[in-house]
Amino acid sequence: MRPDPTFSTYMSKLVLSGVKACMKERRPLNEEAYEISLDNYGCIDGPKSGWLRVLSNAPKLFFIGLSFYFTGDFPSAYEEDLQDLVIAAGGTILEKDEFPAPSFNDQTAPKVLVVYNLDSPGGCKVGEEVLILWQRLNEAEGIAAKVGAQVIGHTWLVESIAAGNLQPFVSC
Repeated sequence: MRPDPTFSTYMSKLVLSGVKACMKERRPLNEEAYEISLDNYGCIDGPKSGWLRVLSNAPKLFFIGLSFYFTGDFPSAYEEDLQDLVIAAGGTILEKDEFPAPSFNDQTAPKVLVVYNLDSPGGCKVGEEVLILWQRLNEAEGIAAKVGAQVIGHTWLVESIAAGNLQPFVSC
């Protein structure tokens, strides 16, 4: 089972050796020496690129007009955490009645991304697990087809934020 991506996102700058060094010195130390430079998803210098982006007043990651609609069964606290990350990165959260009119050819229209939960449901058999994941994907694809949107798994959000740049979309 892979680690909770929101935990690694929130704790990406925390390295135990850095905490121990600060406690030993009894004062805050320069955190740069203790930052995580490579995470378990292959993202390099995510925390560093994030604070450099802030220091240089660079645009937020999702500044390009990305809007996100969450579908499927996310645990509510987890969905709220993901939505908070989207907002912090400059994206917009859509509710069901807020979808823009479908725009399949207009490149200037805001891009809508339908986010579904890629985590496997706990406590079920392998066959049931696969069925539930397919149902989530099918539901997301149905919504996306109606509004001219792109479907993404929630891990795309976490990976893009951790990397500090938009990751490629993967088609199923």
